[in-house]
Amino acid sequence: MALFGGKKKEPKKAKKAAAVNFSRVQVFGKPEILGALLKGLKEQQVQSAVARLKLKAASMVSGRGTASIFTFQVMNLKAGPRPVLVVGRPKAVPGGNFIPADNPMELGEKIEVTYEMPLAQAGGNNIYFNAACTFLQEAIYIANDKGKPWIGSRDATEKKMGEAGLKQGEEVLQLRVDKITCFPNAPESFTSDQFDPYVFKPTLYAITSGGMWAKKVADYFEGIQDDIHKHLEEMEKKEQLKTIDNVQLIEFGVDNISMFTPGSLLAGIEHDKLMPSMFKKPNDNLMVLNSCIGFVLKLEIADEIKELLMRTFAQKAGKEVEIWLPLSLGNIQEAEPPKERVMFQIFPRDLVQETDPRKRNKSLGLKFIPPFTLHPNPEDQNTYRKLMVAIGQRLKDDSRPDEEKNKIASLQESVSKRQQETKGKRVDENMKKAFAKRVEAKKRKEAAG
Repeated sequence: MALFGGKKKEPKKAKKAAAVNFSRVQVFGKPEILGALLKGLKEQQVQSAVARLKLKAASMVSGRGTASIFTFQVMNLKAGPRPVLVVGRPKAVPGGNFIPADNPMELGEKIEVTYEMPLAQAGGNNIYFNAACTFLQEAIYIANDKGKPWIGSRDATEKKMGEAGLKQGEEVLQLRVDKITCFPNAPESFTSDQFDPYVFKPTLYAITSGGMWAKKVADYFEGIQDDIHKHLEEMEKKEQLKTIDNVQLIEFGVDNISMFTPGSLLAGIEHDKLMPSMFKKPNDNLMVLNSCIGFVLKLEIADEIKELLMRTFAQKAGKEVEIWLPLSLGNIQEAEPPKERVMFQIFPRDLVQETDPRKRNKSLGLKFIPPFTLHPNPEDQNTYRKLMVAIGQRLKDDSRPDEEKNKIASLQESVSKRQQETKGKRVDENMKKAFAKRVEAKKRKEAAG
């Protein structure tokens, strides 16, 4: 009611959330947004690829599988309501176990789930999802046509429904969703004619002492004080290094690389645990070979790719123009003699070095960093994925019409010129105050936990 002729105040309208552009890669972490993205899983079952990250780094076949996503639910956890995927017990890839006897699932274990699904917010188009999840528990899922399904632990299911409930239900994993990365297209692969302008001088190294990634320790992997060049020199002095020049790259795939080697990949390699029969049938003995030999691929990259990589990942091993990729042997196929066609899988942990001399005294120079700790976005888990993104960006930029290229170059030049003009000049007082307030707010938030 308006008194004394005053105008009645209208309630403030809530600001509409900005429309999400699904034509580019997007990363989401807020529970309410994750819930909206997962909504379609309540209406359909979706096939997915599931990977246990700690086993993905240690084994070629274990900890990987395929499974149906039955639904998702919102659970009230300690940190508040979070979306939880209900995923069927994964079927392991041939030759492996998703849950080996010596590696049971652990509460809090990191799991990666990838799947494809139409999304209403993207106009009904198929979107590719990469969900970074945390394992909560194994449970029993019982579908119910009349209402919501039953999802509960074995004990809770047996208590409520008896033995019949256990027989009727499906064994599932409950996975808390921490982040989701949405891709507009299926993960890309590039052939040599596409990446040749940006990647040069590939050299393959086989470290016959087993390689750092084959040595399990308390902190998962050892680090070494030397940089990568010095480390390989030391391995060569000890006759524990085979260098293969003139390899011919064929394809950069989804977390794998195919190449031709000029001769036999394993010729001349000696190790106490490797029997002659293993060299004759390498594809039947991949687990043993990968535990005894460490493979590393060195590439040199064009300036355009270097700039994109160094902007977000200055810690990468080697010089600025170099890429070092730790690999695991995937398979060897015969090619035109004496060549062999070899497929390697990308090791899922980044090889990094400490470049700050002040910090090198306190930390090891060369080491592995686990996924989910090095980079903030799930789509950029390692150097290789960053390289793929950079190549894709350059291919897109180089295919633009000349007129559009000139406009972009002009804009970049004007931005650079403005940065040079304002470099070192006094910052506006209002901007200083605003920045100080943000810093204080962040400190308060961190103190509050």
